[in-house]
Parts: sequence; C-alpha cells; structure tokens
Amino acid sequence: MGLGFELSEAFSGSYYLLDEPLRDHAIRLSLHVSVDGLRRFVIERKAQAEGLVFVEGIAERDPAGVRVNGTVTMKLFDEKRIPYDLSFEGDDGRAWRLRGQRDFFMHDAVDSLTILPASLYDDRGVESGRAILRFDPKTELAATVRSFRPRLKAFRLSGA
Repeated sequence: MGLGFELSEAFSGSYYLLDEPLRDHAIRLSLHVSVDGLRRFVIERKAQAEGLVFVEGIAERDPAGVRVNGTVTMKLFDEKRIPYDLSFEGDDGRAWRLRGQRDFFMHDAVDSLTILPASLYDDRGVESGRAILRFDPKTELAATVRSFRPRLKAFRLSGA
C-alpha cells in the first residue's frame, strides 16, 4: 500500500499578452493536486495536478475551462517556493504551458502564499503572456482545507 494525499485549490486573476501589455484578460485555474507515494514525495516533492483553466482569448471554448495537467512542486520549507508547471490546449489546438511559482516571505506570509505570478508559453516555448493569479483565503481557504484527503493506493504485483 502507498500512502499519499490530495487537495483542491482555485485561483483567479488576470494576464496580459506581451505584445498587448495594456490589455488585461481574465484567467481562472482550479486544480486537484495529488500525491500517490509519500516516500517518493519526500524526495522529489512533486505532486500531480489536473483540473480546468480558462484563459480569455486563448482557452475559452468552455466557460468552465479546458483540461489542464502538470506538476506542483512543494519546495516551501527549504527553498521557500512552490513552482507550478501546467499544460493545456488552446482553442486553436496549440499546446500552451502555464509556469509560475508562489514564493514565501515571512514578513508577508499571507500574501506571498496567496499570489501566483505566472507566465504563459506558446507551443514553441516562447513566453507570450504574464499572469497574476490569486487564491482568496477568505473564500477559498476553508474549501481547500476541507478538500485535503489522505490516500491509500494498493500496489500491483508484477505478473499477477
């Protein structure tokens, strides 16, 4: 049996395209983050993430958002940061990446953990936009805490 955990988190905010820096667009992200093996997590500190992202002008075909997946790396205690590396498909069929990280600062603990600065990269790996996503502790913290669940996963025996 492998021990792990899962939780959900949601962010919303705005982004701008680098070629249109004065025009803000809406962006929303809801993630289900899961860890299947604590032993591996202690070493790698990577969690799998999947959910929905709505990126106005890029991925808006469904108002609820398009599927997004990737990793969230928990480097909070030693490097004081939580990097996100997520991929999704835009309305034009092209692959996009959302990469960012939450940085922890003791003098501003609440804001530093509730703001996710990120960049949008197109299918060539070129940075195309920059975003600020926020996690509102007044409305989202209770839901995130309630979503936390330990997980127990059975290992499969090879040849069985």
